[in-house]
Amino acid sequence: KGMKFVLCLIFLVENSMEISIFDQKWKQTTQALLGNCRTKTGATKEDFETLRLRKIPSTKTGLCLMECLFEGAGIMDNGTFNKEGTIVALTPSLKGDLSQIQKFKELATACESELGYKRLQNCQTGKKILQCLAKNGSKYGLQFINTKNMNV
Repeated sequence: KGMKFVLCLIFLVENSMEISIFDQKWKQTTQALLGNCRTKTGATKEDFETLRLRKIPSTKTGLCLMECLFEGAGIMDNGTFNKEGTIVALTPSLKGDLSQIQKFKELATACESELGYKRLQNCQTGKKILQCLAKNGSKYGLQFINTKNMNV
């Protein structure tokens, strides 16, 4: 039985009528990160739409936007995959399910082994991270949304 979860900071926060104080802070932080990354990368509306649809961007600006968001979320550190940061960033999406958290830790370890600490040119590191998580996720019972669009 697979579990679906969303890569937290890549995607726009959904608006809600009742937002807790934590959710308001998270939304503000996310909006600021999105704005900063948009300015830094020159990302277009289409780049944001691609991420919102949970697809890997095909443009350099989209890939750089994704990497900027990964850096902001801690999934990447100084242009390379950050296993511990990935676990911290994505664990909340597992809603406290300890067995799923353990599987995710194993997945992050597998991707750390596969990716190492390589920094790729033209914002390709983020793409490789998503491809690794998607490709190896099913081995750990974790299913990513729209993996058919990820060229894994």
